[in-house]
Amino acid sequence: MIYPETVALARALATLPNRQHRTTNNALTLIACRLGLARLTPNANDPLRVFLTHTRH
Repeated sequence: MIYPETVALARALATLPNRQHRTTNNALTLIACRLGLARLTPNANDPLRVFLTHTRH
């Protein structure tokens, strides 16, 4: 089963600009904005934060 939240997140990730200087926090802020959220809850162990940290640098 594919959840609507997963589809929305995948679309937000697919539209992120591929800039190597973008920080993980900036990427998360951009994702939150694209999803219509004020912000994402900061959590160092969050799988999305870990993924972005390891793939954006």
